[in-house]
Amino acid sequence: MSEAALSAVPLYRHVDRVARGLAAQGIGPGAAIPPEALFGLDQWHYHGIDAIAAAARFLGLGRDSRVIDIGSGVGGPARFLAHTTGCHVTAIELQRDLHEVAVDLTRRSGLAARVEHVCGDALAVELPPRAFDAAIGFLAIVHIPNRPRLLRRLHAALKPGGGLYIEDLAERAPFSPADRQALLTYVHGVSVTTIDAYAADLRAAGFGDVVATDLTPDWMPFAAERLAAWRADRAAIAARQGEGAWAAQEEFYAAIDRLYRGGSLGGVRLTARAA
Repeated sequence: MSEAALSAVPLYRHVDRVARGLAAQGIGPGAAIPPEALFGLDQWHYHGIDAIAAAARFLGLGRDSRVIDIGSGVGGPARFLAHTTGCHVTAIELQRDLHEVAVDLTRRSGLAARVEHVCGDALAVELPPRAFDAAIGFLAIVHIPNRPRLLRRLHAALKPGGGLYIEDLAERAPFSPADRQALLTYVHGVSVTTIDAYAADLRAAGFGDVVATDLTPDWMPFAAERLAAWRADRAAIAARQGEGAWAAQEEFYAAIDRLYRGGSLGGVRLTARAA
Protein backbone atom coordinates (compact mmCIF):
# COMPACT_ATOMS: atom_id res chain seq x y z
CA MET A 1 0.00 0.00 0.00
CA SER A 2 1.37 3.43 -0.95
CA GLU A 3 1.44 6.04 1.79
CA ALA A 4 2.43 8.71 -0.78
CA ALA A 5 -0.61 7.94 -2.96
CA LEU A 6 -2.92 8.08 0.04
CA SER A 7 -1.45 11.37 1.22
CA ALA A 8 -2.30 12.89 -2.17
CA VAL A 9 -6.03 12.21 -1.67
CA PRO A 10 -7.67 15.63 -1.12
CA LEU A 11 -9.53 14.50 2.00
CA TYR A 12 -6.22 13.70 3.71
CA ARG A 13 -4.55 17.03 3.02
CA HIS A 14 -4.59 19.96 5.45
CA VAL A 15 -4.84 17.79 8.54
CA ASP A 16 -4.36 20.98 10.56
CA ARG A 17 -8.06 21.63 9.98
CA VAL A 18 -8.76 19.64 13.14
CA ALA A 19 -6.59 21.97 15.22
CA ARG A 20 -8.21 24.96 13.52
CA GLY A 21 -11.64 23.61 14.33
CA LEU A 22 -10.66 23.16 17.96
CA ALA A 23 -9.24 26.68 18.08
CA ALA A 24 -12.60 27.98 16.87
CA GLN A 25 -14.05 26.39 20.03
CA GLY A 26 -11.43 28.06 22.19
CA ILE A 27 -9.27 24.93 22.59
CA GLY A 28 -5.64 25.71 21.87
CA PRO A 29 -2.61 23.49 21.14
CA GLY A 30 -1.85 21.12 24.01
CA ALA A 31 -5.03 21.90 25.91
CA ALA A 32 -7.30 19.16 27.19
CA ILE A 33 -10.13 18.26 24.81
CA PRO A 34 -13.59 17.13 25.89
CA PRO A 35 -14.20 14.15 23.57
CA GLU A 36 -17.49 15.67 22.42
CA ALA A 37 -15.62 18.70 21.05
CA LEU A 38 -14.12 16.46 18.38
CA PHE A 39 -17.31 14.79 17.16
CA GLY A 40 -17.81 17.28 14.34
CA LEU A 41 -14.15 17.31 13.33
CA ASP A 42 -12.71 13.79 13.31
CA GLN A 43 -15.42 11.61 11.72
CA TRP A 44 -14.45 11.45 8.03
CA HIS A 45 -17.19 9.14 6.79
CA TYR A 46 -20.92 9.19 6.14
CA HIS A 47 -23.25 10.20 8.99
CA GLY A 48 -20.51 10.85 11.52
CA ILE A 49 -20.97 9.52 15.04
CA ASP A 50 -24.39 8.08 14.20
CA ALA A 51 -22.69 5.52 11.94
CA ILE A 52 -20.20 4.57 14.66
CA ALA A 53 -22.94 4.28 17.27
CA ALA A 54 -24.81 1.89 14.96
CA ALA A 55 -21.68 -0.24 14.67
CA ALA A 56 -21.29 -0.31 18.45
CA ARG A 57 -24.87 -1.51 18.87
CA PHE A 58 -24.50 -4.26 16.28
CA LEU A 59 -21.21 -5.44 17.76
CA GLY A 60 -22.50 -5.28 21.34
CA LEU A 61 -19.45 -3.40 22.59
CA GLY A 62 -18.77 -2.84 26.28
CA ARG A 63 -15.93 -2.17 28.68
CA ASP A 64 -14.39 -5.60 28.19
CA SER A 65 -14.48 -5.49 24.39
CA ARG A 66 -11.30 -5.33 22.32
CA VAL A 67 -11.72 -3.80 18.87
CA ILE A 68 -9.53 -3.41 15.78
CA ASP A 69 -10.08 -0.26 13.72
CA ILE A 70 -8.63 -0.61 10.20
CA GLY A 71 -7.55 2.66 8.58
CA SER A 72 -8.30 4.70 11.67
CA GLY A 73 -7.32 8.10 10.28
CA VAL A 74 -7.11 10.79 12.97
CA GLY A 75 -8.82 8.42 15.39
CA GLY A 76 -12.40 9.68 15.44
CA PRO A 77 -14.25 6.34 15.43
CA ALA A 78 -11.80 4.77 17.89
CA ARG A 79 -12.16 7.63 20.38
CA PHE A 80 -15.94 7.69 20.05
CA LEU A 81 -16.18 3.97 20.76
CA ALA A 82 -13.79 4.15 23.71
CA HIS A 83 -15.56 7.18 25.17
CA THR A 84 -19.11 5.90 24.78
CA THR A 85 -18.69 2.16 25.45
CA GLY A 86 -15.46 1.95 27.45
CA CYS A 87 -14.00 -0.60 25.03
CA HIS A 88 -10.31 -0.87 24.12
CA VAL A 89 -9.46 -0.06 20.50
CA THR A 90 -6.33 -0.87 18.53
CA ALA A 91 -6.37 1.80 15.82
CA ILE A 92 -4.21 1.00 12.78
CA GLU A 93 -3.29 3.82 10.40
CA LEU A 94 -0.69 3.82 7.62
CA GLN A 95 -0.21 7.57 7.17
CA ARG A 96 2.27 8.98 9.64
CA ASP A 97 0.81 12.50 9.76
CA LEU A 98 -2.71 11.23 10.49
CA HIS A 99 -1.33 8.83 13.09
CA GLU A 100 0.56 11.59 14.90
CA VAL A 101 -2.49 13.83 15.01
CA ALA A 102 -4.55 10.87 16.29
CA VAL A 103 -2.08 10.15 19.12
CA ASP A 104 -2.12 13.78 20.22
CA LEU A 105 -5.93 14.08 20.14
CA THR A 106 -6.40 10.82 22.01
CA ARG A 107 -3.94 11.84 24.74
CA ARG A 108 -5.56 15.24 25.15
CA SER A 109 -9.01 13.64 25.26
CA GLY A 110 -7.99 11.47 28.20
CA LEU A 111 -8.49 8.25 26.24
CA ALA A 112 -4.92 7.01 25.83
CA ALA A 113 -5.53 4.12 28.22
CA ARG A 114 -8.31 2.79 25.98
CA VAL A 115 -7.08 3.63 22.46
CA GLU A 116 -3.77 2.24 21.23
CA HIS A 117 -2.62 3.86 18.00
CA VAL A 118 -0.43 1.76 15.68
CA CYS A 119 1.24 3.32 12.65
CA GLY A 120 1.66 0.67 9.99
CA ASP A 121 0.26 -1.33 7.11
CA ALA A 122 -2.83 -3.32 8.08
CA LEU A 123 -1.52 -6.13 5.86
CA ALA A 124 1.66 -6.40 7.92
CA VAL A 125 1.22 -5.20 11.52
CA GLU A 126 1.11 -7.91 14.18
CA LEU A 127 -2.40 -8.99 15.11
CA PRO A 128 -2.46 -11.54 17.94
CA PRO A 129 -4.62 -14.53 17.06
CA ARG A 130 -8.11 -14.81 18.56
CA ALA A 131 -7.47 -11.70 20.68
CA PHE A 132 -10.23 -9.33 19.54
CA ASP A 133 -13.99 -9.24 19.94
CA ALA A 134 -14.70 -7.02 16.95
CA ALA A 135 -13.22 -5.24 13.95
CA ILE A 136 -14.42 -2.16 12.09
CA GLY A 137 -13.50 -0.37 8.88
CA PHE A 138 -15.10 2.88 7.72
CA LEU A 139 -14.24 3.91 4.15
CA ALA A 140 -10.72 2.59 4.63
CA ILE A 141 -10.50 -0.95 3.28
CA VAL A 142 -11.11 0.60 -0.16
CA HIS A 143 -7.46 1.78 0.04
CA ILE A 144 -5.98 -1.65 0.73
CA PRO A 145 -4.83 -3.53 -2.39
CA ASN A 146 -5.15 -7.10 -1.12
CA ARG A 147 -8.57 -7.23 0.50
CA PRO A 148 -8.77 -11.05 0.67
CA ARG A 149 -5.54 -11.18 2.65
CA LEU A 150 -6.72 -8.45 5.02
CA LEU A 151 -10.00 -10.25 5.67
CA ARG A 152 -8.17 -13.50 6.38
CA ARG A 153 -5.96 -11.66 8.87
CA LEU A 154 -8.97 -10.12 10.58
CA HIS A 155 -10.71 -13.48 10.79
CA ALA A 156 -7.62 -14.98 12.43
CA ALA A 157 -7.45 -12.09 14.92
CA LEU A 158 -11.09 -12.31 16.01
CA LYS A 159 -12.41 -14.62 18.68
CA PRO A 160 -14.96 -17.18 17.49
CA GLY A 161 -18.21 -15.29 17.08
CA GLY A 162 -16.40 -11.96 16.93
CA GLY A 163 -18.13 -9.32 14.86
CA LEU A 164 -17.04 -7.42 11.76
CA TYR A 165 -18.66 -4.14 10.68
CA ILE A 166 -17.56 -2.45 7.46
CA GLU A 167 -18.82 0.55 5.53
CA ASP A 168 -17.10 1.02 2.19
CA LEU A 169 -17.39 2.05 -1.43
CA ALA A 170 -18.59 -0.39 -4.07
CA GLU A 171 -19.03 -0.71 -7.83
CA ARG A 172 -22.63 -0.40 -9.07
CA ALA A 173 -21.70 -0.60 -12.75
CA PRO A 174 -18.38 -0.91 -14.63
CA PHE A 175 -16.27 2.23 -14.33
CA SER A 176 -15.31 4.05 -17.51
CA PRO A 177 -11.55 4.60 -17.87
CA ALA A 178 -12.03 8.25 -16.84
CA ASP A 179 -14.10 7.32 -13.79
CA ARG A 180 -11.64 4.61 -12.79
CA GLN A 181 -8.85 7.18 -12.92
CA ALA A 182 -10.93 9.62 -10.86
CA LEU A 183 -11.53 6.88 -8.30
CA LEU A 184 -7.79 6.34 -7.99
CA THR A 185 -6.94 10.05 -7.94
CA TYR A 186 -9.55 11.29 -5.50
CA VAL A 187 -10.14 8.22 -3.34
CA HIS A 188 -7.18 5.89 -3.92
CA GLY A 189 -9.87 3.28 -4.41
CA VAL A 190 -7.69 0.34 -5.34
CA SER A 191 -10.05 -2.41 -4.14
CA VAL A 192 -13.49 -1.24 -5.23
CA THR A 193 -15.58 -4.20 -6.42
CA THR A 194 -19.21 -5.17 -6.65
CA ILE A 195 -21.09 -5.83 -3.43
CA ASP A 196 -21.39 -9.51 -4.31
CA ALA A 197 -17.62 -9.82 -4.77
CA TYR A 198 -17.00 -8.10 -1.43
CA ALA A 199 -19.37 -10.49 0.36
CA ALA A 200 -17.73 -13.45 -1.38
CA ASP A 201 -14.32 -12.34 -0.07
CA LEU A 202 -15.72 -12.33 3.47
CA ARG A 203 -17.08 -15.85 3.12
CA ALA A 204 -13.83 -17.08 1.58
CA ALA A 205 -11.93 -15.64 4.56
CA GLY A 206 -14.03 -17.81 6.88
CA PHE A 207 -16.72 -15.37 7.99
CA GLY A 208 -20.31 -16.45 8.43
CA ASP A 209 -23.61 -14.61 8.85
CA VAL A 210 -22.52 -12.23 6.09
CA VAL A 211 -25.09 -9.51 5.43
CA ALA A 212 -24.48 -6.92 2.70
CA THR A 213 -26.66 -3.81 2.53
CA ASP A 214 -26.59 -1.47 -0.46
CA LEU A 215 -26.21 2.03 1.00
CA THR A 216 -26.19 3.83 -2.35
CA PRO A 217 -29.79 5.14 -2.02
CA ASP A 218 -28.68 6.89 1.17
CA TRP A 219 -25.12 7.86 0.30
CA MET A 220 -25.79 9.30 -3.15
CA PRO A 221 -28.14 12.10 -1.98
CA PHE A 222 -26.00 12.57 1.13
CA ALA A 223 -22.96 13.27 -1.08
CA ALA A 224 -24.91 15.75 -3.22
CA GLU A 225 -26.26 17.58 -0.18
CA ARG A 226 -22.83 17.61 1.46
CA LEU A 227 -21.28 19.23 -1.62
CA ALA A 228 -24.02 21.87 -1.87
CA ALA A 229 -23.75 22.72 1.83
CA TRP A 230 -19.95 22.89 1.64
CA ARG A 231 -20.10 25.34 -1.25
CA ALA A 232 -22.84 27.43 0.35
CA ASP A 233 -20.87 27.78 3.60
CA ARG A 234 -17.53 28.49 1.99
CA ALA A 235 -16.75 31.73 3.83
CA ALA A 236 -17.47 30.34 7.29
CA ILE A 237 -15.65 27.05 6.69
CA ALA A 238 -12.61 28.74 5.14
CA ALA A 239 -12.42 31.14 8.07
CA ARG A 240 -12.55 28.25 10.51
CA GLN A 241 -10.43 25.60 8.73
CA GLY A 242 -8.45 27.57 6.16
CA GLU A 243 -9.04 28.24 2.47
CA GLY A 244 -6.77 25.38 1.43
CA ALA A 245 -8.72 22.88 3.52
CA TRP A 246 -12.02 24.13 2.12
CA ALA A 247 -10.74 23.84 -1.47
CA ALA A 248 -9.28 20.35 -0.99
CA GLN A 249 -12.47 18.96 0.50
CA GLU A 250 -14.60 20.68 -2.14
CA GLU A 251 -12.49 18.95 -4.81
CA PHE A 252 -13.01 15.61 -3.08
CA TYR A 253 -16.73 16.08 -2.48
CA ALA A 254 -17.29 17.17 -6.09
CA ALA A 255 -15.46 14.13 -7.47
CA ILE A 256 -17.47 11.75 -5.29
CA ASP A 257 -20.73 13.40 -6.32
CA ARG A 258 -19.80 13.03 -10.02
CA LEU A 259 -19.01 9.35 -9.58
CA TYR A 260 -22.31 8.66 -7.85
CA ARG A 261 -24.28 10.56 -10.48
CA GLY A 262 -22.42 8.73 -13.23
CA GLY A 263 -23.88 5.47 -12.00
CA SER A 264 -20.68 3.57 -11.28
CA LEU A 265 -20.04 4.34 -7.61
CA GLY A 266 -22.04 2.96 -4.73
CA GLY A 267 -21.80 2.25 -1.03
CA VAL A 268 -22.16 -0.86 1.08
CA ARG A 269 -22.41 -1.97 4.69
CA LEU A 270 -21.19 -5.48 5.44
CA THR A 271 -21.59 -7.28 8.73
CA ALA A 272 -20.31 -10.74 9.57
CA ARG A 273 -19.19 -13.05 12.36
CA ALA A 274 -15.97 -15.02 12.69
CA ALA A 275 -16.58 -18.74 12.53
